[in-house]
Amino acid sequence: RLDETTFIHRMFGGYLRSQVHCTRCGHNSNTYDPFLDLSLEVSKKSCTSISAAFADFTRKETLDTENKYECSSCKKRVCATKQLTVFRPPLSLCIQLKRFTFGAGSVGGLIHNKGGWGYGHFAGKGMRMRGGGKIQK
Repeated sequence: RLDETTFIHRMFGGYLRSQVHCTRCGHNSNTYDPFLDLSLEVSKKSCTSISAAFADFTRKETLDTENKYECSSCKKRVCATKQLTVFRPPLSLCIQLKRFTFGAGSVGGLIHNKGGWGYGHFAGKGMRMRGGGKIQK
């Protein structure tokens, strides 16, 4: 954790929370990981804005059939949901736009960022981001 006290980590560093929720007993398991930037996939045709890329980044994933979760509370392999969220946002957020897909190369088009946007529902309470314009892919 000593390297997280540098100027770079204080300015651009944040924490992601990976939460797994057991659907059998309701137990939540949280893991926290530091990050310096977020990689958002914008190569899908349905992804036309940074907000849509954040929604995809933080969407719930179902763990079932072949990838069941072993719950530490009920001690069984169960169906669960997993979600990644921004637990502690950085002072300055650096976003990497992943524009390539395997075998397809670069994807054209525009990513729209109208007016201002906040992603508080993807992150910790009270986090607001401001910006505008369009980002060329």
